[in-house]
Amino acid sequence: MVFLKLGLIGFGGPAAHIALMRREMVDRRAWVDERRFLDLFAASNLIPGPTSTELAIFLGYERAGWPALILAGTLFILPAAAIVLGLAWAYVRFGSLPQTSWVLYGVTPVAIGIVADALWRLGRTALRDVGWAALAATTTVLFLLGANVLALLLGGGILAMLVTNRSRRRTRRDGAGGVANVAGAGPLATAAKAGGAAGAIGLGTLFVTFLKIGAVLYGSGYVLLAFLRADFVTHLHWLTDRQ
Repeated sequence: MVFLKLGLIGFGGPAAHIALMRREMVDRRAWVDERRFLDLFAASNLIPGPTSTELAIFLGYERAGWPALILAGTLFILPAAAIVLGLAWAYVRFGSLPQTSWVLYGVTPVAIGIVADALWRLGRTALRDVGWAALAATTTVLFLLGANVLALLLGGGILAMLVTNRSRRRTRRDGAGGVANVAGAGPLATAAKAGGAAGAIGLGTLFVTFLKIGAVLYGSGYVLLAFLRADFVTHLHWLTDRQ
């Protein structure tokens, strides 16, 4: 029921979801430690699709195996799916979305606070020394200058891997100890295996469109908006910008 609760209170987007998961899984229940949570989060970023949902699935598997993997993912997305279904029905039936802006005004500052707290706590764990902090600062600057998110993600990961492996080889040559197991290899390995009117929309085309988006989407929900607009507004003309 933990993931059902997270699905019900998970306002604020993926960053807020991850912050809530960390608070539940690391701080309150101690199901995973800080380092393991960060490794699972990193693995979720390496595969396409919604990062927070993938993290929920990873955490479910970490807790109780394959049954929990399916249950965690299903319960986490179920509340949002039900709410969206209701809103979609209301939009089609009445021609406009319900007036809920007053709710958003209250949710936004709370979500910002949750995200800020998560960034601070995860940052203290992830940025273990000056080198990691420098890598984070460099990628942040490049992102603000317009560099591609996927290129930064893969490039930073490869650079960190090369530097870490070089340091470990040097340590082994000096006889200072064997090579330690890399935390998070488990989830990373798992991840590696692992045009007409609205009424004329075919379910087959709809399925293929969303399958394509899910297969190529990196960067979670914030990037998803651009993909959805490109397909449904610009290419297929199923929706207008206003809709």
